[in-house]
Amino acid sequence: MFRLFLFLMSYGLLILSIGNLILYLNYRTLGYSWLVVFKFMAQTSAFYMAIGSAVILCAVVLDLGYDKTVNEKDKM
Repeated sequence: MFRLFLFLMSYGLLILSIGNLILYLNYRTLGYSWLVVFKFMAQTSAFYMAIGSAVILCAVVLDLGYDKTVNEKDKM
């Protein structure tokens, strides 16, 4: 149940932060260069939230950090 909660929260945050980053591309129409726009996007909290959410989402989906092996002591 906790993994489902983590999945839903990280997916929702990822969608919101990517949506905000896409909206920042409108600065290009105001005459800013691509370099300035991408530097600005890399300094926002939405960028860091997208990176963090993607890492958590990959960890939940790919089962990273979960040991599925059974020890010999547990078999007895």
